[in-house]
Amino acid sequence: MIRPMQPTDEARLGEIAYQTGFFGASAETYFPDPQLFADLWVRTYFRLPDSVGYVAQVGGDVIGYIVGSLNEAAYRRVLGRVVADTVLPGVLTRRYARPLAALPYLIRTLRYPSPHASETGFPAHLHLNLLPQSRGLGLGRGLLQRYLERLRELGVPGVQLSTTDENEAALGLYRTAGFTVAASEQTELWTPWLGRPARQMSLTCDLGIQPGSACKGKG
Repeated sequence: MIRPMQPTDEARLGEIAYQTGFFGASAETYFPDPQLFADLWVRTYFRLPDSVGYVAQVGGDVIGYIVGSLNEAAYRRVLGRVVADTVLPGVLTRRYARPLAALPYLIRTLRYPSPHASETGFPAHLHLNLLPQSRGLGLGRGLLQRYLERLRELGVPGVQLSTTDENEAALGLYRTAGFTVAASEQTELWTPWLGRPARQMSLTCDLGIQPGSACKGKG
């Protein structure tokens, strides 16, 4: 079953994000604090008034999700509030087990920022994560379809996402839906954990005004 995400899904989505945060494997490889990871990469979407999200549920268990913001500037503002209201106090109150161990990665994200497409034409963004047992069931395609349909209903002109050439399965899904590469660059961000540079890409989907679930020209 694919359904809209609910406030009660936050903890589960944080778990899935962490379990899949290293190109489908656990983010523990580079980010040893799961609660801090969840707060930084999931909590903001549950505080945004304009977030859109769906979860894939099998046998009563949520095993995948897609979530995003309709406006990148609004997302950054709320992320800043989450850092101020949750993350910084969390460090002082021991909400996190190993916050300092996450610093090498966080510092590298500032040193090696990901490329992005124009926020004018593509103001929305998305993240799609599936646990290994959910892959091959068509849930990724279903989640993406529901998300893009909702953006069209809301009149959003386009959506973008960030990924790397390490995510071969995800790239196949997005290309089938009609996403195209808007920006691409070789980055050293992941070198300490991959042992090599990776190509970071910004993919975009022009929603246009055409009905359907895929990007303009592909529906």
